[in-house]
Amino acid sequence: MTELERLAAALDAGAASGGVPVLATLVSAVGSSFRRPGARLIVMPDGSLAGAISGGCLEKDLAAHAEAVRHAGAVKVVDYDLTSDDGPWGLGMGCAAQLRVVLEPCPAGAPGWMRDALRRLRVSEELAVVEVGAFGTAPARGSAEALLVDRIVSPPYVVACGDGPDADCLAKLAELTGWLATLVRKDEPLPEATGSHLAVVLMTHNYERDRGLLERIIGSGTRAGYVGLLGPRTRTDRLLADLAAAGIAADAAARERLHAPVGLDIGAESPEEVALAIVAEIRAAFSARPGGRLRERRGPIHGRP
Repeated sequence: MTELERLAAALDAGAASGGVPVLATLVSAVGSSFRRPGARLIVMPDGSLAGAISGGCLEKDLAAHAEAVRHAGAVKVVDYDLTSDDGPWGLGMGCAAQLRVVLEPCPAGAPGWMRDALRRLRVSEELAVVEVGAFGTAPARGSAEALLVDRIVSPPYVVACGDGPDADCLAKLAELTGWLATLVRKDEPLPEATGSHLAVVLMTHNYERDRGLLERIIGSGTRAGYVGLLGPRTRTDRLLADLAAAGIAADAAARERLHAPVGLDIGAESPEEVALAIVAEIRAAFSARPGGRLRERRGPIHGRP
């Protein structure tokens, strides 16, 4: 289940209980923050929380504001300045940002834009961008405008081809991350999927099976955004050479999407560690990031590469 699906389910459950859940959305973040605009937190009618906006430093205060929003039945804007040591929000928070959070009551459960986004993302075959005007009206606080046009994209869809524990771990870790995942066992066909958010990982430990799967991926023109191959580079070179000899050559675009050996270089040994290395590389590839150490990165963590 993706994060957006979990949030929608929590909102619906809160409304079904007879209470009014409150949706808090980070609409602006200037500086270094734990999460970026579009992050959401739900304060349930019983005070429990779902989702996250910060690393835990703001949630308690937002829950208090949510109680007032629930009783007033109106949208509220809350600003935090974490750039100074003056006041409660500048001391020991670990962030250095100015944040604006909008809280809105959701008596009917998940709002219409959220349901529409989920419907559209479920049927999308591309990395579809759904632009959602989350707040169409400004709150009654002077001229302050709280409008977020959020870019919601399809989560990565991982197709793990294999029968071993490494394929199982990859599918489980992808799902735990909030992605979509499918296991393709022996003699099972590849799912009818395509798109730049699709990641197909071949880890059958069988040369002929990997050859057949790779032939289908390249020969059918499947536009997977990421294709990973387990095993040494020489094995991949041999696979590509065999396919080329059969008249199925990988063009430059296909080779650019091919990751072999698959995964980041983290010294992975166990199936769980191999899955971690692959999931990390998929995230880096889809984010157009090099996958290196953050301490060596120049510029903001959440900025463009």
